[in-house]
Amino acid sequence: MTDDWRELLPTAFLLAGSDAGARDLLARALARGGGVDALVRAHLRRRVGREVVLSGSPGTPWWVSPADAAAAAELSAGLAGLTRAERAAVVLRWFEDRPADEVARRVPGVDLAGLPGRLGVPAEQLPARLEVLAGTAQLADLDDAAVADGVRAVRRGRWAIAGAAVAVVAVLAVGVTALPDLVRPAEPPATGAPPVPLGPARGSLAGDTEFVADLRDQMAPAPDRARLLYAGDAVGHRWALLVQVEDGGTTATWFTGPTGSPAAAMSSQVTARSSASSTVFSATVEDDRGAALLLVAAPGDEVEVSAGFDVAADGTAARTSRPVGTADGVSAVRLDRAGGGGVVARVSRDGTPVTTDRPVLLQTSASWAGTPLAARSGTDPVDPFAYRVAVEQVTGPTGRRPQDLAVTVLGSGTFPAPGGTTAQAVTVAVVLPTGAVATSTVAGTGFAAQPCGTSTHPAGTDPATLVVVARCASYAGDSSTFGATLVVAAPPGTPVELNTGAGGALTVPALDAGWGFQVDGADDLSVFRAGAASGAVARAGDGPLEDF
Repeated sequence: MTDDWRELLPTAFLLAGSDAGARDLLARALARGGGVDALVRAHLRRRVGREVVLSGSPGTPWWVSPADAAAAAELSAGLAGLTRAERAAVVLRWFEDRPADEVARRVPGVDLAGLPGRLGVPAEQLPARLEVLAGTAQLADLDDAAVADGVRAVRRGRWAIAGAAVAVVAVLAVGVTALPDLVRPAEPPATGAPPVPLGPARGSLAGDTEFVADLRDQMAPAPDRARLLYAGDAVGHRWALLVQVEDGGTTATWFTGPTGSPAAAMSSQVTARSSASSTVFSATVEDDRGAALLLVAAPGDEVEVSAGFDVAADGTAARTSRPVGTADGVSAVRLDRAGGGGVVARVSRDGTPVTTDRPVLLQTSASWAGTPLAARSGTDPVDPFAYRVAVEQVTGPTGRRPQDLAVTVLGSGTFPAPGGTTAQAVTVAVVLPTGAVATSTVAGTGFAAQPCGTSTHPAGTDPATLVVVARCASYAGDSSTFGATLVVAAPPGTPVELNTGAGGALTVPALDAGWGFQVDGADDLSVFRAGAASGAVARAGDGPLEDF
């Protein structure tokens, strides 16, 4: 099945309720394979505070009468009063024309029958009203190049690893991730808008004018002077943060080094945001003692941190967030694990969630010495880049280092990719500290790699016996063609059967040395059976180690 991104725009707009939100959802959905279902998943998983609403009034299609336009505006206001799940149910049932029982399965717990009454629109009129409302979106400036850029930004953000701020030191069993920026930046604030309240300069070196001047000497010249937010020593490192707000966005420059480092000896990293709405900045570093987080917020803010997913011995994955202390809005945290890639920080101000971006990884201790082991199934050599990304899909969210875990390459092989190219899929199994096993599949094309999904299994599972089926979906390099392929990795000699989950004829993919792929029906086939083993097809965005 081929999805054109233009066909998804109306649904994305109705789910998000704004032009910027629609761009955001579209990029996230396409990065996970595309389709209405991916849009709904991205909509339901958006974090509080990430949605940006563009200013200005939406346009009205030329074919819409003033009365219909007014009715659409009333419907928009009604939708804004629903929960995300309720809004998704309305769009699926009365815009996408999904059966009521299917909507109930995809968005459980929603009183579908009562929604038309809450919106003040008879059920039979909702499809037409939603059609008119979708037509008011101002998204005509989107093109293939912009969408492709947005998808790449989402993927880069998904693999980025980061951390947070400074002052009170705590040791946690916690971890973090965050969402990337939108496809297009929000409009800059109007002239004369009040400055973003970044707070005072903090840290033991904030008053050291010579040290701060040396930091500034290392920065690129800019029309406006960057503001110092933090400078000092915490959790075994020296940190500094300078922030510049201009053109509706922010540029943060982080410096880090060992405790006591002079400014000239500190390494720096610059990060940019398309919105100046966030007033929370965070970063992580990794060393031989583990990972540390520095988070700089506003004085009085409350902070909770999760160091990463914990996968129990029974194979279930969950996060635990714990409150951490702050001193003048700064938190310095020594995490309970070696990696900083799984950190998620949540900040509230006066009881209201505050936009909190992904921490920036300033220093990593991950080691990738050597080459991947030979694959159990399929062909060698194993693509080293796809192998690395596949392992990172497990180690990143769990806050672990690859060199500390046992990794098995379950499968490796080449399959046809959209646009007439080929991709090499790599499937790995990683044994976690509890003994539980996590699997991950990635499709690599040169120096790009697309995650295809993860799964977890209980302690005691022998990786050599595992069967993994994953859906790899992507656009061609020029965004002209979309395609999905199921990649199968099984012990050699083990037959695998695929099905839709609703019965019907079985599909048996051709396997060579236990590895193969299936193109026909890839979007519909959702379960597999291999001898006594059975399971669900892994999909990017649905895995147990994904919460964004």
